[in-house]
This record gives sequence, C-alpha cells and structure tokens, in this order.
Amino acid sequence: MSMDTLFEQIREKASQDVGFRKRLAQAYESEHRIVSFCKECNAAGIEVYPMDIADADEGMYAAMRRSTNGGGENSPHLGWQEEVFETFMEEILNM
Repeated sequence: MSMDTLFEQIREKASQDVGFRKRLAQAYESEHRIVSFCKECNAAGIEVYPMDIADADEGMYAAMRRSTNGGGENSPHLGWQEEVFETFMEEILNM
C-alpha cells in the first residue's frame, strides 16, 4: 500500500477520533517520534512502519532532484529528511 494511502487512512481516523489524534500528537513529541507514531498507528489497525516513512521521504527527495535543473549534480541541496512526516504531522496537529 502506498504511503499516500496510509496517510489518508490516518488522516481520516484522526479527524474522527480525538483520542487517536492526541496520541499521535504525544508520539510526535516523543524522543523517537517516528517509531512512536508507527506504534500508535499499528495499535489503531493501520499498518505503517518507519521504513515506509523513510521510503516516502527518499522518493520525494528523488522526485525533487529530478525536477530541478534537470536533476543530477547541478540540482541544489535540498533539506529533505523527514519532510513527508513533518508535513503530515503539521496537518494532523492543526486539525
């Protein structure tokens, strides 16, 4: 299942379940935020693992590199680490 689909399932559950949304916010504030986030999602029946998030980040970074200046060595340095996760959690926290 794609990470977009998983994020949509998480987003839908978080919009309907205040307790789940609060647990995700607590996970986000923890020391190991991605691992804690995945544990909360798995406990809620949505299978997501840290590697899924890492793959989504790498895929986004690769797409951005390909789209800038034709990609390759001429593309600018992009700060990409945990971008997908950070963006998603910002949306959840602002619900």
